[in-house]
This record gives sequence, structure tokens and C-alpha cells, in this order.
Amino acid sequence: MKTQKKITRKPSLARAKKVTPKNKSKITIECNGGFREVGNNAVILDDGKDRFTMEFGFNVSDGIGPLIPEKDVDAVVICHGHLDHCGSIPELWNAQKKKLKVFGTQATKDLAELVLYDSVKVGKLKDKPRNFGKSDIKSVLNNWKTIGYKKPFKIGDAKITFHDAGHIPGSAMAFIEMAGKKILYTSDFKIEPTQLVNGADYKKFKDLDLLIMETTYSSRALDKRNKIEKAFAEKVKETVKQGGIALIPSFAIRAPELIMILEKYGIDFPIYVDGMGRTATEISAKNPKFIRNSVQLKNAMKKTILVKSHEQRKQVTKKPCAIVTTGGSMDGGPVAHYIKYVYADPKSALITAGYQIPGTAGRYLLDTGRYVTEAVDLKVKCPMYNFELSSHAGRDELLQLVKDLRPKKVMCIHGAHCQRFAMELKSQLSIDAIAPKQGAVVEL
Repeated sequence: MKTQKKITRKPSLARAKKVTPKNKSKITIECNGGFREVGNNAVILDDGKDRFTMEFGFNVSDGIGPLIPEKDVDAVVICHGHLDHCGSIPELWNAQKKKLKVFGTQATKDLAELVLYDSVKVGKLKDKPRNFGKSDIKSVLNNWKTIGYKKPFKIGDAKITFHDAGHIPGSAMAFIEMAGKKILYTSDFKIEPTQLVNGADYKKFKDLDLLIMETTYSSRALDKRNKIEKAFAEKVKETVKQGGIALIPSFAIRAPELIMILEKYGIDFPIYVDGMGRTATEISAKNPKFIRNSVQLKNAMKKTILVKSHEQRKQVTKKPCAIVTTGGSMDGGPVAHYIKYVYADPKSALITAGYQIPGTAGRYLLDTGRYVTEAVDLKVKCPMYNFELSSHAGRDELLQLVKDLRPKKVMCIHGAHCQRFAMELKSQLSIDAIAPKQGAVVEL
């Protein structure tokens, strides 16, 4: 595998140079997004006849989307419904001359609809408008073909099969058979099961020519899931038992998992769910085949109270309880309302359940102890705790995947340390591994 040329990354709506494969028996891979960075995925495969992009995301932290390909693609394959993997599809839709086909699971479609419409709203509120509108999102959804796990579909002569990635409901690894090559595109994945979904289904893949894998946590291992879940539930219990409010900011798609964890550990006090987390929980419930234990989710939902009005929010804060609410990065959403009631209460606690993105109010709070937005500036005095309930593979799981599959080549993407991890795979496992730059073009 060799790098042919370099394309400098530009802001959203920038176009990549036109690329034409020199040899039609080979596959050209255009690195339009997600290379040496976390998120913003856009990986274009072209064998001279069929041309499609694996995902087309959005970098939530800096607002930059992938390079727009100079040459139209036939389709976009979306592996799960997070903005950094699907957030710029409507922008690509606008840029294309030809009609774009969209493929993904039903749960991915439902979650993508939720986050895409929200991104337009948030963009306007932050004076950082997206390069598309609601009508473009509607066009994408109307041309979305829903695909189940282990149900092969074709884009031209290329055959693609989704397998459970173990990341979020409906998340998929894509097994691609194209131009005589076998490629596995992992998107985001996790081998260890979580309360919400089963672990990744990957062990049957054989003789891979190329593994394109996420490397988010390539630099460190994560604690065992059961250990983190138990500690999280115990801290919530402790907070409420002493007469406080356990305020749990959450990204919407994580909300159903959090209430399932609390249900598992026998929470016997009020649990409220507010913001987009309500809709995300309902989406998970209506897609039971993508859930590890749909009965457990239903039981958890029976024990929770959905907050649907501002007046109800005022009542919620009058008694000890747990509140699972958006937004996860704390830049806005109902959490901005609730924090005013708990920030100075030593009995209450702010309990985050995942990574805080640089540049967000949540990250600034963890770094400085101050909660600052355009509307508020508070010195947070209540206890703060963070439990890393990541749905990504830790370092040990990334290495396990490569050892189990033994592909001929590995392309490391979606990580801040892609180059270092590629070097490790070469030196430790004697596997040809690369970490291309953003905008590079690679030939397989």
C-alpha cells in the first residue's frame, strides 16, 4: 500500500482534488476525513467503476467537516448515528450533481435524524450555521435504504455486509468485498458488551486484505465495564441517600444505557430523563433487535419519569433524585437549568459519564471548576465525579482485534495517536500498518 499524493485539509465545503484510479484492478482510498483526528470520518473507496464513501461526519469540537470530493460518489454508507460519522451527509447531498444513495441500519437512521436536526438548531443558536437546512436532511432520510445485520447489499459490483460493532444501537462494522479485495471498516466499535448493546461481532472475518480501524483509545486501556458501572451506580445512590440531587449530564444517545445501569443496581428513588435523552431512549426501545436486553430497557423506562415541561423541571429539583439530562458537553440543554439548583449544594453532585470534548463548557468545568456559558458563570462547589463509560474500544481491545484478525494491512484512523499506534502494530505484530494524513490518497 503506498501514498500517492497529498491534499491539504480546508474548512467545510472545501473540495478535494479530482482523483482517477490509474489501474482499475486497484482500489483508491481517499482520506477525506477522520485521519489523525478523532471523528469527522469520510473514507472514499473507488475501484474505477464503483465509488462510495464510508461515512461523512462532522468534527463537533472545531466545526470543520470533511473534504468534499471533487468527483461525485455513488453512495454513502453510515455505520452509526453519531454526528462525527453522519453529520455532514446533507452537505455532501448538496454538493453532488448525481443523486446520492444512503445506506445504514434502521436504528442508525432514527438516531441520525435526531442528531442532524438538532445540529441545525444548535448551529443557529451558536451562530455557527451548518451548510444545509431541514429540507436537505429530509432528502437524505427519504433516500435512506435500511439494512439489517448480515444482510449483504450492493453498490454497483461492490458487496457490503453489516455486522454488529458493539458501539451504540444499530452500529455496524462494514465488511466490503470490492475489486477482488476484502476490507473491514470498523467505524467505532467495542468488543466488551455494555448494558445497552452486545460486543462487536467480528471473529468470523478471514483473509482480510485491509482493516480500516478506529484508534480513539490506542494510547490507554479502559477499566472493565462492570467495575465502572458499579462505581457509577453507587455514587448516584450515595448522593441521593444523603439528601442531594445526582445531576448526570449525558449525550442523548447514552441516556438509555445510564438508566439501564441504574435499574440493574436496584435504584429505588425517582430517576428523571430530560432533553433529547427522552427521544433517544424511545428510539432504542423501538429498535429491540439492536439492544442487548430490550426487556431490561423497558423495565428501566418504567422506573423513570420523562420531563416534558419547564414547570415540571422546577418541581423535579425540590426532592432528592437522579436526573439524566442533555447536553453531554454542557454547552446547553436542560443541564444549564438544573445546574443552578445543585452547584452550591454539598449534598448534591455533578456526575459525568464520559469524555468531555475540548472547547466545551463541560471540559472547561472539569479543568477549572467553573461552569461558564454565554448566560451564566458559576463556581461549582458541589462534588464532581467522572466515570468513563466509553462505548469505544480501549487499547487492549484494539490490539485484540488486530491479533484475532491478522489482516494483511491496517489503516489507523479516528484517533489522536494514529501514527504511533501504526508503528506499534509494525514493531510488535509485524503487520503492515499506516496512518495517512488528512487529504492523502492511498492505493490498495
